[in-house]
Amino acid sequence: MTLLTETSLEPFIALLKAQGRHSVLEVCCGPGEDGIMFVKAGIHYTGVDPYDGNVRYAVARRLSVSVADPARLPFADHTFPAVWAVQALAGLTAAEADDVVRELERVATPGAPIAVVLP
Repeated sequence: MTLLTETSLEPFIALLKAQGRHSVLEVCCGPGEDGIMFVKAGIHYTGVDPYDGNVRYAVARRLSVSVADPARLPFADHTFPAVWAVQALAGLTAAEADDVVRELERVATPGAPIAVVLP
């Protein structure tokens, strides 16, 4: 797993492009600001957020986003070639954070870059 600062979206997009990864899952996507950047970069985007209001806003921006708990993602194992998670661990206990990290690893393909951006 890669730990990045909040300003690291552009290098992450560059990494995905350099590695030929054309799809990303964003966990805790909020209203979709980063999703817009992924789409503009030509990367297929899927987002999830636990808050319906964020999802409605992101969907209104024409992003593929759904409501989901970061600790119980509604995807099959090894689905995504990259994962971007901003604020996904914010405010969680150590045990809750472990559950989320396990989920990120579960839905990522083997060797996929997983970026967890910490607050």
